[in-house]
Amino acid sequence: MLKESSFLALFVWYTAAMSKHKAIIFDVDGTAVDSPSRELPSERLAAAVRSLGSTYYLSAATGRSWSWVKGVLECLELEDPCIVAAGTQICNPKTGETLWECDMDSEDTDAVMAILRTIPGCRLLYNDYSGDEYYSGGVSPDQIVLTGPVHFINCIFIPSHAAAGVIEKLAVVENLAITMAVSQKENYKDILITSKLATKEHAVAELLKLIDVEKKDAVGVGDGHNDVELFRAVGRKVAMGNAVSELKEAADEVIGDINQDGFAKFLEGLDS
Repeated sequence: MLKESSFLALFVWYTAAMSKHKAIIFDVDGTAVDSPSRELPSERLAAAVRSLGSTYYLSAATGRSWSWVKGVLECLELEDPCIVAAGTQICNPKTGETLWECDMDSEDTDAVMAILRTIPGCRLLYNDYSGDEYYSGGVSPDQIVLTGPVHFINCIFIPSHAAAGVIEKLAVVENLAITMAVSQKENYKDILITSKLATKEHAVAELLKLIDVEKKDAVGVGDGHNDVELFRAVGRKVAMGNAVSELKEAADEVIGDINQDGFAKFLEGLDS
């Protein structure tokens, strides 16, 4: 739900944005950033984003947590609300203030942790964490004592051949969305665990309410498995050239690869 402390800030921002009626909602890794080889967007992409800022809402929608993605948002100079932590939060990209959040039920969280403790070599992170914590390999479920509400669990660096089996084990827990994502480590997958009401699809729907844009006027750009959920919430579906085949099949159009600045080229072709 929208936090009361955010109403004034949203009012000021919304007043300044009254002239915009369309939105571009884009993934980060593999779309805006060629990670892990490059941690920040290209200057070409940053310039393309700046040139469209007065006519389009521009919002990232990422599986990364706030602390890990904030450097990317700062580089792009984003001002419009962004989706982080796999669809569990909408935040102010300048301050990190949470504008909307959807937590998991505590019983479901306990059930997930019990399952993850049975998986050999399992490592995870939850809620907010840095890029350094991610690349260092996370923490064993046995070493974690969850305190307070949990909105996001990321089970990281699962060998690609084992990911489907982990998802199958977790699927017995009701009321959850369990989504496979491309890992930052070759031949591995990440598994994103959230409330079933907190996927990218749900978060984009909430975002469009906040910025008062209709679904038909929203463009979604992505490359990964979890961007299928992004596509369900927008009117125009754009897949990167490096996207997984599942996403390309669902797309209205396929653009250039991340290593060819495909997203920047796409933005440059839009009316500013």
